[in-house]
Amino acid sequence: MAAVRVERIVFLGKGGIGKSTILSNLSTIYARMGRRVLFVGCDPKRDATMLLTSRTDIPTVVDQLVRHNEVRAESVLLRARSGIDCIEAGGPEPGVGCAGRGIARMLEFFQESDLLAKNRYDTVLFDLLGDIVCGGFATPLRRGFGQKVFIVVSDELMSLYAANNIARAVLNCAPNGVVLGGLVANLKDATADEKLIGRFARLLHTKVVGTLRRDPALRRAEFKRLTIAEYAPRSATTATLRRLAQAILKLDPRKLRVPTPLDDRTFYELSRRGFA
Repeated sequence: MAAVRVERIVFLGKGGIGKSTILSNLSTIYARMGRRVLFVGCDPKRDATMLLTSRTDIPTVVDQLVRHNEVRAESVLLRARSGIDCIEAGGPEPGVGCAGRGIARMLEFFQESDLLAKNRYDTVLFDLLGDIVCGGFATPLRRGFGQKVFIVVSDELMSLYAANNIARAVLNCAPNGVVLGGLVANLKDATADEKLIGRFARLLHTKVVGTLRRDPALRRAEFKRLTIAEYAPRSATTATLRRLAQAILKLDPRKLRVPTPLDDRTFYELSRRGFA
């Protein structure tokens, strides 16, 4: 049987844009496809894995360092539903220390434990903060842990501004094998301008690989600490997420173009014309 290619997928975007929700659902879908999944939460709030584990008290890499001055796999890896392994970087208390340091230390742990090099997983998903100007948050890209990068956006200006900055980081990290797989549109209301996002994607020399629309079932699932793929497996949103999951796997990194992010002045000038 042919070997399964290891997928190292990174989702980024402005805070609150829906990265964790989308990635948790993709994790569930991949696991149900028979893929061995590791979900890596890179938010110091440690809540990225909540929908998969129904917990908010997961021991983090930073916790273990503070308490025991070392990190052991059995202490920080948590087996979630559908056989998904989860790990959270964690971070300092608000206003104390560098949040990006937790991510950097977690990746050092990956290297020390050889966790990602034992043919243990064939799908590794990184839920990464969009404040990519911080060197700590960019570590998975700078050190080549992530490969296919996807940016979650809405049609709001600051969401697209964050996406443009993230595209800059992808361009800077391209020598490490990092590629921009595309944008994922997460539309919040019926009046959202989907075409504007498409025009913006073309300016970056990328495309919109999936579009999610507001779904009350998604909110109900979150209150029950479930993914919509579990809560409403026959819903239109779950079907959209399955198509997105397949589209991500089909993307060949060798065929993806280098992104062309805009400088700030050009970004704001074009935004006044809807990126036309």
